Parts: sequence; structure tokens; C-alpha cells
Amino acid sequence: MSKELFKRIDSVIRNERLYSNVNLMREDVMRRFGISRHRLNDLLNQHAGGLSFPQYINDIRVKEAYELITHHPEMSITEIAFEVGFTPPNLRDQFKRHYGMTPTKYRTHLV
Repeated sequence: MSKELFKRIDSVIRNERLYSNVNLMREDVMRRFGISRHRLNDLLNQHAGGLSFPQYINDIRVKEAYELITHHPEMSITEIAFEVGFTPPNLRDQFKRHYGMTPTKYRTHLV
């Protein structure tokens, strides 16, 4: 049951692009699915590798940014940041943490 609920939550966050809202709060997800904070934390612990809610959302955002940087060279890094729900400095920091280089440096390695 918990795996199915997590899959539903994950699907909605990704498919409806809830992650792209820079102001997305765990309370928004809790309210949408009628679950408690404790339940959401348990689901993340069990099915998202123990990530906290902000870590889980940032993980989705940074992976989506990676895809956009890779496949949409016409988009600026700033546009991509806002598209995925980051501010440009947050994208830079999160991207560097995940991939070991800034988005701009990664993009220059693509050409």
C-alpha cells in the first residue's frame, strides 16, 4: 500500500510539474493526498532513499535541469532554473553538488 501511495505522489509531483513551483511546501503535498507529515516522511524514508522532502524535490529539480541543459541549448541557465523551480544560485549550488560542476561549465563540455 505504501509503495503505491508513494508512486502516486511521485507521479503527480513529476507529471503535474509541482516541483517547478519554487514555493512548493510539504504541506501542499500533505493536503493534496490527505496524509500527515509523519506519513510523508515515512514514505520518503521507505521509497526515496531516506531523502527529506526538500532533498527529494531538489533531486527531481536538478535532474530535470540536467535534461534541459543537455537537450535544450537554446534555453539560458536562468530560464532553466526558473523552469524547474530553482533560483539561479540554487540551481548552481545543487547542480554542482550533484554533478561536480556548475551548469554553465557542464554546458561548455557539451559542445
